[in-house]
Amino acid sequence: MDRTVCKRYIAIATYCWVAGSAFAQTDDLPSWLSPPTTQTQQNLEQSPELTEVFAEPVVSGEAPHGVRVAQRSGPASTDSGTEPPPLTVGALPDEWLNETSIAESDSNTPLSPESVRQFLKSQAEGSPIADGFRPWWETTATAPFELSPSSIVVDGDSLILETLRHSYRISAVNENICIARTGITRAAADFDPTAFVESKFLRTSVPTGSDLDAGSNVDRLREEDFSFSGGLRRKLETGAEFEIGQQIGLRDSSSQFFTPNNQGNSRLTLSFNQPLLNGAGRAFNRSLIVLAKLDTQIASEAATTAIQNHLLSVQESMWNLYYQRASLLLRIRHLNQAKSIHDWLEQRQGLDALQSQLKRAEAAVATRNSELARAVTSIRNAEDQLRMLVNSPELTSDKTAEIIPVRPPSLDLVPVSLEDAVVTALQQRSEMNEVARELDTARVRLNVAQNELLPMLDLVLETYFSGLRGSQDIGRAWVDQFSVGEPSYSAGLRFEVPLQRRAAKANILRRQAELRKLASRLSETIAKLHAEVAAAVREVETSHRELGARYVAMVSAQQYVELISNRWRELPGDGYSANSLLEDLLDAQDRLLAEEVGFARAQIDYTLSTSRLKRATGTLLQIEPIGSASNTVP
Repeated sequence: MDRTVCKRYIAIATYCWVAGSAFAQTDDLPSWLSPPTTQTQQNLEQSPELTEVFAEPVVSGEAPHGVRVAQRSGPASTDSGTEPPPLTVGALPDEWLNETSIAESDSNTPLSPESVRQFLKSQAEGSPIADGFRPWWETTATAPFELSPSSIVVDGDSLILETLRHSYRISAVNENICIARTGITRAAADFDPTAFVESKFLRTSVPTGSDLDAGSNVDRLREEDFSFSGGLRRKLETGAEFEIGQQIGLRDSSSQFFTPNNQGNSRLTLSFNQPLLNGAGRAFNRSLIVLAKLDTQIASEAATTAIQNHLLSVQESMWNLYYQRASLLLRIRHLNQAKSIHDWLEQRQGLDALQSQLKRAEAAVATRNSELARAVTSIRNAEDQLRMLVNSPELTSDKTAEIIPVRPPSLDLVPVSLEDAVVTALQQRSEMNEVARELDTARVRLNVAQNELLPMLDLVLETYFSGLRGSQDIGRAWVDQFSVGEPSYSAGLRFEVPLQRRAAKANILRRQAELRKLASRLSETIAKLHAEVAAAVREVETSHRELGARYVAMVSAQQYVELISNRWRELPGDGYSANSLLEDLLDAQDRLLAEEVGFARAQIDYTLSTSRLKRATGTLLQIEPIGSASNTVP
């Protein structure tokens, strides 16, 4: 064979190999979207004319026999009247250069309000998730992984009940209610009757200044007096103070005028003190009880808030455990895909598999295998977090037991009305009740301050019966106070008022400022609850749309993996082309894993968004704290 012909065949084979490699690398992206560099353009200008496939390159100005030169399509130039120059390798057709690129058309297209409305309307359309679709990992995620010899199956309702019974956090919160309820008992104790007993012995020895002190020839007056008194006193709800007391005593004196000697005396006393202005009335005197009850209700509402937040944390922890279990399954399948590629390459190592492909597959297997250890650790950490929040003996008795959520998250959209949700929140949220109780407290304190501004005017009444016997006969003296004694009594008014009353006026100003502050806080709370509920409602809708978008992306990623996998197995290619196809397949599998994990995360986020909506409306759980049913005060 002629050397010239051999050189031409070698050149044709070289061009075919280069064209095949370029086609393999740029199969998905047209080459004209990437403009050639200056150096490449210079090389292209020196390249031979493009001929048909398997045609020899043109060496001279005349084409060889049997070879037709490929001409550039399009109308001829009207200026020169000659044929257009032949199209060289790498040159771009004029119609390609005149086309508008996608980036330019998108960036220069203005967004009109109508286009925005159409976009938002399309976003509000039905979910793209197919009817009856369930992720493939749901069945396995709710089954034992045999991470430990024993396992415990849990669901949301059972965890809530166990949390209410055994959680340390909820127990501590309920103790706050019990502590607050003791204030009611202490305030009501002011009206309990009080028993009192008093005894006293007094000996007097004083010099006499006249015969009238003790009689004639008595230089010192010596007296001995022993008294014993006891009785009951009580404060009434009207503000009055009532006291009844019995006094008995022995008395002796050196005075000549003291008769009879060695006296025994007895006195029964009744006293009554009723405020008429300052401190009068049931409302004023029961204000401490009312304030204590309001403080207990405030503590109860705060406990309800804390309990619902804790239950929401339990829900989040349970769904996080499910997510970690699903993530482990996804990564195991991800690893098995890499192992399948590696095994397939090992079997074809003697045929068309390259050593570089095998090493790349080994690296992918090692990388994906390392991710599994972290996934198992995440499951164990989620289980411990759930045990800590629930503190159920069933969960804590064996801390190595595998915890399995029995129910997968939902995919169905539950329609929610914003107006109904806001009304429910205003009626059910404990924060609203808490601020309302604080407003009541401020009103009560303002009424007390206004009463303290009044002057003090008290009605004082007292009466007593007495008896007296000699020879220390206390018993007969006690009988005489009822039989032969006559009542003694007194009545009067006591008035007292600070001249400037600055303390009382300052107290009223303070209570009024507190009331205005709480009124502003109530308005702020209403606005805050409205914003929280609106955000929660939108989050439910948004998370479900995000779930649908993740579903579309996941399905597309799965289809892309299947296309790349079939192409790689059927057309493995040679050299760089084979490595590029393998790299594309591994990257496609990585993207599929990311989309599936994203779908699982979106599924959890949507389920949690419904729980957070219930928390925002105050209907996560209707709670009566444990302390509210005990320690009843009459």
